[in-house]
Amino acid sequence: MEIRRLKADEFEQAIQLADQTFRDQEHTSMGQAFPHVFSTELGQSFGAFDGETLVSFMGLVPATLQIGSATLTVFSIGSVCTHENYRQQGISTKILQEIYRYTDQAAASLLFVSGDRGMYMRNDCYHFGKVSNYTISQTKCDYGGDISQAQSEDIFQIDSIRRATKVRFNSSIWEWRVLLEAGAFPSIFKMKQALYVASRDGVIEGYAVMGLPIASSTQQQAIVTEWGGDTKVVYEIFQNILAQGLMKEIGLTIPWHEKFCEELNQHPYEDQRNSGTIHIVNATRLLEQLLPYIYEKNIQVAQSLTIETLEDNHVILHYSGTKITLTPEDLVTLLFVPQENDLLGELQTVFPIPLPYTEGMYYV
Repeated sequence: MEIRRLKADEFEQAIQLADQTFRDQEHTSMGQAFPHVFSTELGQSFGAFDGETLVSFMGLVPATLQIGSATLTVFSIGSVCTHENYRQQGISTKILQEIYRYTDQAAASLLFVSGDRGMYMRNDCYHFGKVSNYTISQTKCDYGGDISQAQSEDIFQIDSIRRATKVRFNSSIWEWRVLLEAGAFPSIFKMKQALYVASRDGVIEGYAVMGLPIASSTQQQAIVTEWGGDTKVVYEIFQNILAQGLMKEIGLTIPWHEKFCEELNQHPYEDQRNSGTIHIVNATRLLEQLLPYIYEKNIQVAQSLTIETLEDNHVILHYSGTKITLTPEDLVTLLFVPQENDLLGELQTVFPIPLPYTEGMYYV
């Protein structure tokens, strides 16, 4: 059994294996829905080969993540699948360990994982963050401008709004358009992704990317995969779509750090963790990449904060003459999970670190 990155002419095998695992005849192909996972140009994804045959696959996608003035180098894992004749042999775990080595060599700080199976949890992947899942039903729409599906010429205005978001995955206009057309997350439910804008006098004030149900969809609640701009305007986009009677409800997930308009409070919601799990590739590198954001929050903490990694993947966090020893799970909780803990002292002024919701446009 050979474990390595896929060569360009082997990605068709990966698409076929993923389609066999995750898709039926009414789904779009995984290759179409997840072009970054199966990109021969990126060539990042890993597999296990029995001779020339791909028997297990892990999609790996690189990205940069913007958090205020800090830029993190991250990877995401998804489309994980193994041929039925090769399951329960520990192959996926071996691929994951090879990915850990590779992402560290590539100078990544974080690895997002689309699942939370036991294999991931046993290998230092942990739940993180907090989000609120709202179910929006129709009230009324009284926006004074125009709401419609976006036109090609809207792309620069939308990009300007998108880049104003302080916590986001970075991408070029071209990359974003590819993901918009692919509709990765909505495709799981056999939905079509669409982009709506609200404008006044030719100026776009808000936009929403949504997965919309069709006759063959496996759920009838629409899904918001990205939004930007004035939150009251974005809310009016939702109300306008509901008023058309194409669906009765829209699902909107808000990460803990995002502030939406007050109108959202009239709708029911549930709190939960962010989707999937997260693995810290290199704690020292992560802290170095986060420092610009930490300086924004508290200069004194930023100047005194250091981290020491021990042999067992535990770390010692030093700040202001204090030190805390943390397990890998403790470190994820400290950095990325909202909590009230008076023992953290000044660290509560900088932690938790905000992260985007992972079941959005950039879902892997």
